[in-house]
Amino acid sequence: MRNTTIILTTISILLPIGCGTESPEPPTQDVKAVTPAGAIDNAHEAVATSPSEVTKTLAIAGNTFRVLVKGSLTPNAVLDVSIVQSTGTPAAAIRVWIGDESGVGSLKIKVHSHGTSSHAHAKAPAKLPENSALWIEVQNVDGTSGSGSIQLVS
Repeated sequence: MRNTTIILTTISILLPIGCGTESPEPPTQDVKAVTPAGAIDNAHEAVATSPSEVTKTLAIAGNTFRVLVKGSLTPNAVLDVSIVQSTGTPAAAIRVWIGDESGVGSLKIKVHSHGTSSHAHAKAPAKLPENSALWIEVQNVDGTSGSGSIQLVS
């Protein structure tokens, strides 16, 4: 019993040390905002906030979201995606993926939400489709849904 207590205490002290969320950032890539139809969205241009961060405002399913993407698009890359809802009805579910609109071959991730703030780590597929984008799909509490994207240039 005493040994188990010592082991559990040691693990609980050391566990937070190995759980850092910071990783080296790859070189920056150009990111362009596009509408779901694929036309460049000049009303909501992407804004570079640091060498590997891009912030964009998207209107999806009657809601407005501010999206911050950290990282660069490469095969198997993991992008850090933060989403803050600024207007609209509450979102029941938000999913993100990297690839084409169909999501075929992509890993769709349901974001982790705390009220109007959401976060996810979107993983790029090993074989990136041409013109890959970060797709965001929103499902509202009232059942309405929609999607939008941020074009990622590799």
